[in-house]
Amino acid sequence: MRIEDLSVNERIMIHLKDFSTDPVADGASLGQTQEGIGEGVGIRINHVPRATNSLLKDGYIDEALVHIGGLKRKRKAFFLTSKGLEASDSLISSLRLQKVPFRDSGGGEELVTIQDIAFKTRAMSAPTLILTAFKDGVILEDSLSGAKGCAFVSMLDLVSLPDHFVDRERERDILESVLEAGVGIVIVSGIKGIGKTSLVRITMERFKGRKNIFWYAAHDWDTARSFMEQVSDMYVRLGRNELKKALRQTKDVDVSQAAAALARDMKDSDSVLVVDNVFDLGKEMMQIIHLLCEQAGSMHKSCLVLITRDREQLVCATSGTMTKKTEITIGGLDRNSAMEMMATLGLEPEDSDRVFAMTQGHPLAIKLVNSEEIMKVIDTKGLTKEEVWVVRCMKAFNAIFD
Repeated sequence: MRIEDLSVNERIMIHLKDFSTDPVADGASLGQTQEGIGEGVGIRINHVPRATNSLLKDGYIDEALVHIGGLKRKRKAFFLTSKGLEASDSLISSLRLQKVPFRDSGGGEELVTIQDIAFKTRAMSAPTLILTAFKDGVILEDSLSGAKGCAFVSMLDLVSLPDHFVDRERERDILESVLEAGVGIVIVSGIKGIGKTSLVRITMERFKGRKNIFWYAAHDWDTARSFMEQVSDMYVRLGRNELKKALRQTKDVDVSQAAAALARDMKDSDSVLVVDNVFDLGKEMMQIIHLLCEQAGSMHKSCLVLITRDREQLVCATSGTMTKKTEITIGGLDRNSAMEMMATLGLEPEDSDRVFAMTQGHPLAIKLVNSEEIMKVIDTKGLTKEEVWVVRCMKAFNAIFD
């Protein structure tokens, strides 16, 4: 068996060796989805179902519909069965001693075994090295060390750009200055729907291709392992696997050890890790945030951006640990910006005055108040025009906070 002779099915089994075999209990990663498999083994996503169906039929893999950290909806995740693990281990064992081109940072190239590269660099697992050699034909030392010459990784395409975005120049300037400096913690806070995620998403657009950008959308069902597994997969793409190694050592996550490993992965990585919706995180997850904040001073050339509805909760949970911290509190739009937004939504000037007075420039309320969904649930019979607008604003806020 040689690396260049691997079939698609064999490459998928090798790829899945680096992931959980019990995604329901341990949490799944993007690498276990169809998109992740396609990227990992070097095939188009529309070719993945044929291969996974074949492996499912033969009993090498199984599938489960699970929550995946950073994604809003459940996704189908694939994992190796005991039969698949045995087959994958056999493939990897037979390929460990194969020599592949290895190019050092100075441009020199030599033939080195997969096993020696894994031992020498300690940056990528044997499965990842095998698949890298298959796809690229050569393994670059720079890519293993996360050197700056590598292409930057970005998850921004998973986060939609806002339909309407105005103002926030002051807040954007503050956030951009921290990201440019490349160090520290940013807390972006404000009530639900005020535009926290939009602000960060718009600002981060300027840093695509300049920094590695990782975005994690938090949910109340997240566990320490599901969070750490997802984040570790992100940093493995930069050739950094301290967290991945720590997670492999035990089924039960040592939160302190894992947070320290993540800090080492982040150090000098030229990356921004955004954790959105921190408000929904449980006690165990808040402990991770607390520990990461303690490590912030040593994470050179990396930033942690925390988006939350409850500033006090986050500050209390991380009391005394916030070093190099910047806080950005988001309020309603000013009058001119709110009027600009309402004009794009087609509101008449006289109606815009009423809406601004009642919403205080809350951008999501402004957007909803003129939506068909809100109008459908209002009985306008017997109401004056002003009363209709009051009800519309009330319904908008109800929709936001329910």
